[in-house]
Amino acid sequence: MKNYIRSSIIVLIQTILPIIVLLIITPWLINSQTFNYLQDYLKANQPWFLIWHGLFYLGLFFIWPILIKKISQHHQLTGSQLKKISQSRWYLIITFILIDVLMLWS
Repeated sequence: MKNYIRSSIIVLIQTILPIIVLLIITPWLINSQTFNYLQDYLKANQPWFLIWHGLFYLGLFFIWPILIKKISQHHQLTGSQLKKISQSRWYLIITFILIDVLMLWS
């Protein structure tokens, strides 16, 4: 029972605390001049933003297998772990692209 309560408290702190902090910080960030300046800067330099991020994604895509090989040389990884690592490359790239699209769309 103690372990259940302890793990429940840890999970609640890990999930609820960041949500509360995000709810407190979000209005401050939206109304700040820094955020508006950053948004104007990104709109003015949108082609360079897209070029550099495209290069970053290509680099991540092609360097990922090399990183997996180096990690697997130092640590013994099972086949399922290697499969999850290779799948996570796609999730990571899609997440980055989604964030960029949302930033450019707003």
